[in-house]
Amino acid sequence: MKMLLPGKFRFGAVLSLLMIHPCLSKDGPGLYSQIEGNWINYRGDQYEIMRISKDEVSNSFFSWDGTPRFARTSDLRLKSSGSGKSETAIEKGAEWHYLDGGKAPENSLWTGLSFDAKKEGWKSGKAGFGYSDNDDETVIEDMQNNYLSVFIRREFEIPKGSDLKGLGLLINYDDAFILHANGRHLFNSSNVVVDKKTGETTVTRDHEANGAEFFSLSEYASAFKEGRNVLAIQGINSNLESSDFTLDPQVLIGGTGSFIASNRREKHESPQSQWFYKDRTWDGKVDNLQIWGRALDDDEVVALWNAGKGLEKASGELAEGLIGHWPFDGNLRDVGGRGRHGTGKNSPGFGKGQFGQALELNGDNQYVLLGGKPTDYTPGSGSITLSLWFSADKFDKRWQTLVSLGDAWSDWRIHRFALSDNMGYVGGRWARNNTPILDGKMHHLVAITEKGRGVRLFIDNILVSNNAPNNQAGNFAGILPDEDGWLPAVGANLQGQINLSKPLEGEFIPMQDTLRVVATSGNQGGGGNQNSYSGTFRKVDHPEEALLIASRTGDKEKVEALLKAGVDPDATSPNSYTALGLAGAGGHLAIMKLLLENGADVNKQARFMKNPLAVVAGSSHIAAAKLLIANGAEMKAVWNGAFLTHEAVFWRQPEMLEFILTELKVQADLKARNGSTALHWAINNMNRGEIEANKPYLRCVKVLLKHGANPNLRFRQNNNNRSAIELAMSRGLEEVVALLNNR
Repeated sequence: MKMLLPGKFRFGAVLSLLMIHPCLSKDGPGLYSQIEGNWINYRGDQYEIMRISKDEVSNSFFSWDGTPRFARTSDLRLKSSGSGKSETAIEKGAEWHYLDGGKAPENSLWTGLSFDAKKEGWKSGKAGFGYSDNDDETVIEDMQNNYLSVFIRREFEIPKGSDLKGLGLLINYDDAFILHANGRHLFNSSNVVVDKKTGETTVTRDHEANGAEFFSLSEYASAFKEGRNVLAIQGINSNLESSDFTLDPQVLIGGTGSFIASNRREKHESPQSQWFYKDRTWDGKVDNLQIWGRALDDDEVVALWNAGKGLEKASGELAEGLIGHWPFDGNLRDVGGRGRHGTGKNSPGFGKGQFGQALELNGDNQYVLLGGKPTDYTPGSGSITLSLWFSADKFDKRWQTLVSLGDAWSDWRIHRFALSDNMGYVGGRWARNNTPILDGKMHHLVAITEKGRGVRLFIDNILVSNNAPNNQAGNFAGILPDEDGWLPAVGANLQGQINLSKPLEGEFIPMQDTLRVVATSGNQGGGGNQNSYSGTFRKVDHPEEALLIASRTGDKEKVEALLKAGVDPDATSPNSYTALGLAGAGGHLAIMKLLLENGADVNKQARFMKNPLAVVAGSSHIAAAKLLIANGAEMKAVWNGAFLTHEAVFWRQPEMLEFILTELKVQADLKARNGSTALHWAINNMNRGEIEANKPYLRCVKVLLKHGANPNLRFRQNNNNRSAIELAMSRGLEEVVALLNNR
C-alpha cells in the first residue's frame, strides 16, 4: 500500500512442509494423494517451488527471473486431518450485500439472519470490494478521502452432516476487518482496537492485501449451524488518505490436515536472500570482552578507556557485578572466576589484539558461544554493561553483529547499524554511534542499559545515548528475562537459528485446483506474523503454470505443445507476469514470436499493472524490447506511475536504460506518482560502502545525467521533499554527490 518502488517484496517466505509419515493415509484418507507433488506460488517479485514427497518436502525460492535465492526443508508430524476435500461454503467472487458511501448500520441487527439487506437499501456486488491496485470486482469509487468502513453480509448454507469445527475464513484484506456470524461477534483482525463505550474503531497498523489468509473458525463452531447462516464483515481502512482498500472473503468447510513442523533447515545463496544471512557473522577481531550485571557510570567507562590504551582487567570496585571476562588471549576461557568459558564454532582463530591476542573471525561461519546459563546474561537488576575492543575488516551483511543475545527488542546486541559504517546497540532502547570504525584498527566499545534511565553507547570514549523522557524513565524496565534459552554469541546473531529451532504449527487445505498452506501458531522465523508464512499453491503441471514456467526457462517445445492444447497465451497466475513478459525477460525470442503468433496480447497488464515491455525493461534483453515495440507494445506507466526508466534502474540494467533513453526517446525525468524520477530510484537503492552492489546503480546515474536528468527535482519520501542531491547526501554517497554537483 505504501510502496515507493514497484519491485520490492516483503520478504516473508512460505512455511516449509515436511516429511509425511506413513500413518498419514490412515489419519486422513486421500489427503496425501492431494498434496504430493510439485507446487508453485508467486509472492512479490519472487516465486517458490514446493516439492512434497513421502520423505521430505523442500521449498526453493527464486527471483522472478529464475535466479536462485534460498531453499528450506523440514520434518513434519501430522496431528489431525479432515475428511475428504475442502469445499467452499462461500466461494471466491460470490455475491454479497454491501453498505458503502460512509453510511453505517444503526445497530447490530445487520449481523443476524432476521435482517433484510435488500429491503434496507443495501447494494449487491461481487467480492472483492475495494479500490486501487486493479484487483477489485466491486470498486468502491468514493471511499478514498471520504470514509473508512464498508459493511458486507452474505447468507449461505452449511450442508447437513458438516463438521462445524472444520470451518475456516479465507480472506484477503487491506487494512483490517471485524467478523460477525449469525448475530454474534467472533473476532477482529489483530490490528483493530474497538472502544467498548463508543464502538469507535482504530486501526493500529497497516496491513497489505498480499493474498488470502486463513483463519480457523473451529473455536467459534457454536456460532454456526447446519442449514442457513449469515456472515457479516466490517472492512476498515487505516486512514482516509490510504492508497487502496481490499475486502475479499471466502468460507471453507473441511478437508484440512493439521501439522507440527520441526527441524527446519535453510540454505541461502546471497546476503540479499534473508535477514539473518550467515547469522550476521563478524569479519574482524574481538578482544577483552567483559560483561557486568549493572550499569557502569561514566567515570568507570573513562577508566576502561584509559586514554586510548585500555584497561586489561577490571579490579577493585570496578569488578563489582562482573558476569564474565573473556580476554581471548589464545583461548576462550572466562577469567572472571565464574567458569563461563566459551565454545568456539567452526574453529575461530586468534591474532594480535589490544592486549596480547584477540579472537579473529572470518565473517563466514565462525563465532563463539559464551558459557554458563542463558539467565546469567539477563540480570535481575535489569541493567547490563558490555565492554570490548574490536576491529572490522569488512562489512558485507546488514546488522553485522559483534555480540548478541538475540533479536527481540528486550534482548541485547551490538552490531553494525543497518547498512551504514557505524555501530549500534539495542538493549530495551537503541542507540547509534557515528564514530568511524571501518579502518581495520582496534576500537573500544562500551554498551550500557540502565533500568529506569535508558541506553548509552561509547566508542573510543565518544558517547551517544537514548534515555527515556523524565516522565517515563521510571517505567523503563531495561533488560528483561530471556525467553529463547540460547546463550550469547560473540561474532554472530543466532536469532535465525533460534527461530528455525522452534516448532511451527499449521494446516494443509487442499482445494479444487490449489493447495493452501497456513501457519497458525509458533515462531515463523522473524519479521512477520503467522500468515506471512502462508500461501496458495498450484501444481506446476497445471497447464497455465506450465506455460509460464516453460516461457521463463526457454522450453519452446513445451510452450508449443501447451498452446496447441488450447492454453490461453495470456494466462497468468496470482502475482505473476504474462508468459510473453517472462519469455522476453529471459531473452527467449523464439518463444516470444510463438506466443505472439498464437494471439498473445502485447500490452496485457499483469502484476503491478506491468505489460510485457515493462517487465522486459527490468532485464538486459534489448532485442526482446525491440521485438515487443515492433509488435505494437505501448510504453505504459505501472500502477504507482513508475515508467520504463524506473524499471531499468530498479533492476540494475544500465544498457537497457541507455536503449530506452536513446532509441525510444523517453525523457530522463519522467516522474512516478510520488514525484520520484529514475535518478531518485538509482540513489535510493545505493548504500554507503556497498561498492560492488552500487556499481550498476552508479552506471545508471551516469547514463541519466548524460541524458539531462535534473538532480534538483524533488520527490516525497517519509513526509519530506528531497532532491537527488539531498538524497545522496543523506545516504553518505560522496561519489554520487560529486557527480551530481559536477553534472
